[in-house]
Amino acid sequence: MELIIIQKLLNIRRYRRKIKILLPLFLIPVASAIFVLSITQNYFISIVPLQELELKYLDIRFAKKKVVDIKEKADVIILGISQDDYDQIPAPFNSWPWPRSYFAKVVTNLNNAGAIAVGIDVLMSNDDKYSPQNDQLFSEAISNSKNVIVAGQLNIEAELLVEEGNYNIKEEAYNYRNKFYAVDSSVGIVQIGSDEDGIYRRYEPLVISSANETILPTFGFALLNNYFGLKTSNIVKISESYFELGNRKIPRYDKSSMLINYYGPNGTFEYLKFSDVLDDKEFKTKDENYYETDLNIWDDESSGLLQSGKFKDKIVLIGSILPEDRDFFPISFSQGKRKGDNQMWGVEIHANAIQNVIWNDFLIKESQSVEIFVIFVLSFLAYFIFSFFKRSKKINLILAEAINLSILAALFVFFYFLGIYLFTEHNYIVSFISPIATLIVGYFSTTAYHVIRVRKHNTMIKGMFGQYVSKSLVNELLNNPEKLSLGGVKKNITIMFSDIEGFTTISEKMKPEELVEFINNYLSIMTTIVLDNKGTLDKYLGDSLMAFWGAPLDVENKELNACITAILMQKKMDKLKSSFSSEAAQKVRTRIGINSSDVVVGNIGGVERFDYTVMGDGVNLASRIESANKMYGTTIMISEATYAKVKEEVLVRIIDKIVVKGKTKPITVYELLGLGKDDRAKEKFNEYQNYIDGYKQFINRNFESAKSLFQKSFIENPKDILSKLYLDRSENYIQNPPSDDWDGVSHLESK
Repeated sequence: MELIIIQKLLNIRRYRRKIKILLPLFLIPVASAIFVLSITQNYFISIVPLQELELKYLDIRFAKKKVVDIKEKADVIILGISQDDYDQIPAPFNSWPWPRSYFAKVVTNLNNAGAIAVGIDVLMSNDDKYSPQNDQLFSEAISNSKNVIVAGQLNIEAELLVEEGNYNIKEEAYNYRNKFYAVDSSVGIVQIGSDEDGIYRRYEPLVISSANETILPTFGFALLNNYFGLKTSNIVKISESYFELGNRKIPRYDKSSMLINYYGPNGTFEYLKFSDVLDDKEFKTKDENYYETDLNIWDDESSGLLQSGKFKDKIVLIGSILPEDRDFFPISFSQGKRKGDNQMWGVEIHANAIQNVIWNDFLIKESQSVEIFVIFVLSFLAYFIFSFFKRSKKINLILAEAINLSILAALFVFFYFLGIYLFTEHNYIVSFISPIATLIVGYFSTTAYHVIRVRKHNTMIKGMFGQYVSKSLVNELLNNPEKLSLGGVKKNITIMFSDIEGFTTISEKMKPEELVEFINNYLSIMTTIVLDNKGTLDKYLGDSLMAFWGAPLDVENKELNACITAILMQKKMDKLKSSFSSEAAQKVRTRIGINSSDVVVGNIGGVERFDYTVMGDGVNLASRIESANKMYGTTIMISEATYAKVKEEVLVRIIDKIVVKGKTKPITVYELLGLGKDDRAKEKFNEYQNYIDGYKQFINRNFESAKSLFQKSFIENPKDILSKLYLDRSENYIQNPPSDDWDGVSHLESK
């Protein structure tokens, strides 16, 4: 019943301990995830270096992407205004700006060729410098074609403000720096926003002018309106995850833009010369004037561009590709030949965005909810993975750390190539910084927790065992914590109780300060002996001492160590007695009882206060054995369980078969005389030979023979109380023979 109650109490402690252990399993990953969210999701702070790293990784993914050959199948063709065109414009019109009539002719020719939309990425804010008629011709061409989008621009200091899907761009002018906006209001804003590192990756579908509170499509989306047969002023609808243009759903990269899925570096789209479209039968290029022959690259009946069908149902973009116009920008996709070759003409950036929408060919960014979910999952995963090896009892800390760092590196490589694979094969963009940050934070938070835990554990072990076990055992516990079990376990250990016989008598004759000094000195000496022999000091009970072997660490030959300790304690006590001044003090003896048994060992006590101790019948028996020394006049008594383990190493004499109070099962107890190799122990054993022979006769009911042997033993050892006890018992049984079922067992009534 006692053990059942103890076990229930220990189960309650185990339950509380499990809660204490499991709580960090939840709190640390959650705290790590929240920290990562705070630095990667811009909730509270915006860490620019982390954002730039994420963008750089996006550029790496573009670098791994194959260039798409779209020249023959693209829906967008670019008419580039280059030096070759200037070389074909006859004087005096071969300087910028060219006569607007040239643009009128090109627009007309493109419409005759079946172009579905024409975008002119050239700002025309002033009047034609040659003739007002040129402006009139261009206006008529725009009106007649009804598919021309002119370039508009907000003031250079414009600032894009985005709040919950609303767009606001401050602008002072009403014609957006293009006088032909007034023709039919078919304008598209050509300005493109860059990321914080100056790279152009995004494309905005619309802007809002604060000058006249007008919502305007950007250049590419104005052209897409024409392509899909929508009003040129049509504005995309904004939903939670998409921009909606007709039946197209365009994934939002952020609140204001889509991410451009570049098909390759600069020059991926087909470029034609502006002057080639201009060169029809009515126009004379410089070469035609010089060679006095018509080339008519546009409408030659056999080889002209008009007859090629190249422009049918195409969107044609007209823009400058002259370096001096500086209409080129750094993008994610580079040619990979040299540093800085990631520049792209602005007109081709528009072409990429337009083609993305036409082909429904978008880059899809991982949603924020998915990213948050991944952060939390990885945070828990990181904690369990990195904790697993740190907690492993089979792996030392250095190896565990090496394994964890290897796993961290492997996961880094895994996410690096996973992001590239998903991007190049599925156009899917997963965050790279947030999972890597989660793993790194998870590693360091787990490491920090385990460092604190180990230090706390070491402090606890030192505090708990520093005074009760030797320094070598404490160090072994610190170096091998897996050997320690504090939660309450059943173990076979050896328990020792010691007490000073006659202490009450001498204590009455001592002053209080002398008594305290004596006890402290005595217990200090005896404790040192216990600790030196790998014992664990359990507690002091006045002048008594309790110790055990086999916990918290398993001790080899624990029974023998306990016996050696008892022998050394007796020898030390003999030396101490010689230093006592009073005769009474010199008569004190140390009584010791030793038993080996399965007992419950662990932290016993309340929540606030507990001790590492042992409990069970085996402990009580050791205490009873120690007390029984008084009755038998012995100094070191060991149980049969202990003797069975040390009988080859020690010399003993049998004392009795006893049943202690409260028990029914008899046990045989022995007096420990010394180690088998000790000469003094051999002498004592020989001195007690008559006693040993007498006991054999006694237990076999040969009481006359036993009496004779016990008499001899008592004569040889007049101070041997045990010989006198059995002499008296033999005489008693001679006069009063025991019953036939007599088994020689003595029942002890006192504790």
